[in-house]
Amino acid sequence: MDVSVSPRPEGESYNVQMSQSLLDILALIFEFKISAAWHIARFISQKDQSKYLQLKLRRMWQAGLLESLQIYAGTRLGMPIYYMLSKLGLKTLAEQAHYDKIRIKMYPTPTSFISSGLFKHDAQIVELASLEAMNRSDKLLITFTGETGAMTRENRSDKNIEVLTPDYIVDYIINGITERVYSEFERTNKSASAMIRKIERYRQYFWPGEEKQKTLRLVFQTSNMEEAFWLNILTNKPSLLQRLRVITTNVPLLEKPEKFLEAVYAVESTVTFKREGRLMAEVKGRVKMFDFL
Repeated sequence: MDVSVSPRPEGESYNVQMSQSLLDILALIFEFKISAAWHIARFISQKDQSKYLQLKLRRMWQAGLLESLQIYAGTRLGMPIYYMLSKLGLKTLAEQAHYDKIRIKMYPTPTSFISSGLFKHDAQIVELASLEAMNRSDKLLITFTGETGAMTRENRSDKNIEVLTPDYIVDYIINGITERVYSEFERTNKSASAMIRKIERYRQYFWPGEEKQKTLRLVFQTSNMEEAFWLNILTNKPSLLQRLRVITTNVPLLEKPEKFLEAVYAVESTVTFKREGRLMAEVKGRVKMFDFL
């Protein structure tokens, strides 16, 4: 598959009247960097598609608020269209919404986004998050913060240092209680030391007692990557899990929206060791993300 920026034909323009609905769409795309029409429909209306929304996105693109990215294999016919914010879209969002200049400035350009190789990673992140959004109900409120808003920075020695970089944050709210889930999507293998450093950053960031209603969820591309993580943590630094709730799962277990609420997560107590020529970790059971689900 190839990804390209769709050129905006000369003379094809559209004047849109800015509304809260359009601002919400701009903010949603900004948070996740890219979104397709079906992702936005899931976040907004919990449906996989909306012809009205597709038309609205088309008009926003014609008005210059969005850039259009298309995936294609030989032909663009029927292939997915993703949207990013254009310079005008960023300017509009900066003027009418509550985003600081630093975050606006860090938003990638379409060409740099494609060339950096981040497209596949962020496309899977927005897919996962939008699937999870479809579990909202009258009893269970689920709100999302994308990578742009989820990143935490601190000023140290006159420098803005990234402290936490979750791919997105989810707040599960039920009966007035909020459970915060910091979600990290691991698409490629990281070294053992890199994974330990990531867990250490979360542990150092939370104050004692604060982690009771905060969860670090790691979503791995494969079950083998998930088991390799547990082997690394439990053999090298199990003390990291004493004051931090860590749960893991993998992409094949999250094929449908409702799966996010089911027993698809591994925790320390459900992981055992086995030896087949070498020591290996094995997930022997799965639990729900929270008991109340």
